[in-house]
Amino acid sequence: MIKSILLPTDGSPNSKTAVQYGIYCAELFDAEIIGLHVIDIRALEGPFLSDISGSLGFSPYQNYLPKFQEILERRADLILEEFQRQCSEKNIVPRLKKHIGIIANIIADEAKKTDLVVIAQHGEHEKWSSGLLGSTSESVVRKSPRPVLVTPGIFRTFSRILIAYDGGIESNKALKIACELFSGKTFSLNAVYVTNNDERADELQTEIEEFSNPYKIEMQYTRLQGDAGREILAYATAHNIDLIIMGAFSHSRIHDLILGGTTAYILRRSPIPVLLTR
Repeated sequence: MIKSILLPTDGSPNSKTAVQYGIYCAELFDAEIIGLHVIDIRALEGPFLSDISGSLGFSPYQNYLPKFQEILERRADLILEEFQRQCSEKNIVPRLKKHIGIIANIIADEAKKTDLVVIAQHGEHEKWSSGLLGSTSESVVRKSPRPVLVTPGIFRTFSRILIAYDGGIESNKALKIACELFSGKTFSLNAVYVTNNDERADELQTEIEEFSNPYKIEMQYTRLQGDAGREILAYATAHNIDLIIMGAFSHSRIHDLILGGTTAYILRRSPIPVLLTR
């Protein structure tokens, strides 16, 4: 069950959409929500400030550091105040946290104390990201001990939910979470599995049915063929899916560590939220 939600926010436009999703999930699951802002310690390190202070004609960066940290602290307070205001509009009283450190590491540490992390696909450093998923978001997905909901730039409520299943341990966890969170609610659930092998297709559908039947859920079963990432996203688009729930699809631990293959493809390209379990 989801009883506490961690919402890292940096004030960026995509992060503001993630806040909408976090508040929505807090209402949906009757959960507590924690707003977290992390001041990037790298912005306070010597080389960075030395370059800035030199180019702007300031005195040595040691003299500038307290003022710069004060500016970042104030900015953090404003971001959290705005988060609190949005929660208040929904009659939600959040908890607020502010830290200084390596952003992804702090988020992963704070995630240990919650049930779900909600984070934007891209944050304030989007234009400097080398991939299609923000660098902080990708690090959080790799490091978080809890499920992570990666959110796109546009908000939409959940109605039609796709569960991507490949028979692995991670996707089995995803199936379990889907059944626990959405049983007894008015959602349309569709379990999708991708295989070119008829015998394997029967095995996967049987696994899904045997696990989900005790939850008394009306679930559709859909077999796709071809490349898993492309086919799942194409299906989601064609059927107006609002949420994808999946495990870390992978054939090796090395792929898992770098978010290769199907996991990376879907997380980086999905126009809808992806709830990833690991």
